[in-house]
Amino acid sequence: MEVDKELTGRLRKVRIKLIMIGICLIFLGILSFVKEEEDHYSQKKFDQYTTSFFRENASENEITMHYLLEYPEKYGLKRSKNLYPEMDKERLLNETSKISKEIRRLKNFKKEELSKKQQNTYDVLMDYLIRQKNLSNYPYYERILGKSSGQQVQVLITLSEYRLKNEKDIKNYFRLLNGLEGYFDSLIEYSKEQIKRNLFISDESLKGVIEQLDSVARQKENMLVATFNLRLADIKGIDAAKKKQYCRQNKKLVRTKVMRAYKKLYSHLQVLKGNGKNENGLYYYKNGKEYYKALAAQKTGSDKTIEEMMEISDQSIEKCLRKLIKLQKKYPNIINEYRNHKKNIKIVQNPQNILNKLRQKMVKYYPKAPKVSCKIKYVHKTMEEYTSPAFYMVPEIDSYKENVIYINKAQTAELYPTLAHEGYPGHLYQNVYYAARNDDPVRYLLDYPGYSEGYATYVEIFSYSMMDAEGYGDIYQQMNMEMYEYNLALCSRVDLGVHYEGWKKKDVRAYLRSFGMDDSQADELFQMIIENPANYLSYYIGYQEFHELLTDYKKMAGNKYSLKAYHTEILDAGPCSFDILRRRIKSNL
Repeated sequence: MEVDKELTGRLRKVRIKLIMIGICLIFLGILSFVKEEEDHYSQKKFDQYTTSFFRENASENEITMHYLLEYPEKYGLKRSKNLYPEMDKERLLNETSKISKEIRRLKNFKKEELSKKQQNTYDVLMDYLIRQKNLSNYPYYERILGKSSGQQVQVLITLSEYRLKNEKDIKNYFRLLNGLEGYFDSLIEYSKEQIKRNLFISDESLKGVIEQLDSVARQKENMLVATFNLRLADIKGIDAAKKKQYCRQNKKLVRTKVMRAYKKLYSHLQVLKGNGKNENGLYYYKNGKEYYKALAAQKTGSDKTIEEMMEISDQSIEKCLRKLIKLQKKYPNIINEYRNHKKNIKIVQNPQNILNKLRQKMVKYYPKAPKVSCKIKYVHKTMEEYTSPAFYMVPEIDSYKENVIYINKAQTAELYPTLAHEGYPGHLYQNVYYAARNDDPVRYLLDYPGYSEGYATYVEIFSYSMMDAEGYGDIYQQMNMEMYEYNLALCSRVDLGVHYEGWKKKDVRAYLRSFGMDDSQADELFQMIIENPANYLSYYIGYQEFHELLTDYKKMAGNKYSLKAYHTEILDAGPCSFDILRRRIKSNL
């Protein structure tokens, strides 16, 4: 009996333990269920937040909404009350407060409760807002007027490429033409506010803007007439009589509303001459160096200090020069051949053929991209003097299969590197690849110039290794790669010197003379840098970041290293800062 009692007692204890374990498991199951429900709730709320953020920012004005989405109604967007970006004083002065509020809203979410995709969105959005907030601390420092980069130039390109697919688009386009004067009025008010704060552009910069405005106002053949007629011809479902009527209406609006807006801006800016006291860089404005730091951080997406950027530029210039000298010693005629329009190099100048070749050659090194079309267009002759050598028009995120690259015949000598940068495997490929991933819509709002231009610069340099060339062959390719990086590093170093160290025109001349450049070249570069601060940095520092990432990736991946895998990683990530990109790559290995 004693044995039975003892056995019964042990069994009872075992049963109790099993019951307790069962209770614990049930409890843990409940906790797990509660955690899953909490995570699900947080993820749902986060989606609601990003949707709201997207709708608010995507519909800020007609221009933004039209270029971002072909079917805005599918995203819950309605017609914007603003035609153009707002430039009013109240908005600009309240920007810091608005962004700070957005950051607080974002911080309310517990990142660990979000899905991996949402965590990526969270990180990028937080980083973007912080960079924008730092920049917003300096209202009216932004250069909105410039000979080639000012709003008076950009708006012409924007309107000339405004998508026309139906009569609704045509009517919205006419609204924009009617509203251009109002937009230019806001630029005038912005300029007057800059004068009050001693931030207005110099007479030298203003001279270029006024000349450009006068040129547009005097044009007999305006690009907005020519491009409208071409776009209208492609629209189906509108009879010939109606199309003629629309052409007449457009021509009238351009001759009256558009020309009046340009003439008015011209007259007002003439009056403002003499108010730009600073002919030099941002260094000479109050808090100019601090603004330049914030601008460089936003333009590059890099966390490097300005001092580090200067050191990288100096080292790169020295490295490239050493390699070029070495090449010249080995091949005494190479520099002359290179400068003499590459006489010994056979390069096909048919843009569509070049694009096709680039697309075929890149397959080995880059992930597969969706099939899309691309039209090569040429900058209207009236705008050749004022626009860049080439540019890619980013398509709508919900309709990315029709793409356009513009080439400026007056400023583009060699098409191969240009189309590698703008087309394949550059901007066109980069954009359609990411658009096809169908990421969170809010991600397509966030602009990271260092990521986009740095990538395009990186692939442009890489594209020389895929180039068919005769004559010097591989040596020519090396020359191109070294000269490209050298020139970009040199321009970036001048940008840093002018805006952060206070270099004046005479200092830039002296610096560039040591590299064999004459004073006229130095003056031209100085003026470009004055009008568009930190622009070169988005290309050069962005390129250097991608190059550093590749070096780090090789070490981290070891035997698993693949150039195609690296390119897949950086393209999958989408536009972001390089710190976020580096962490993402490390976590995926």
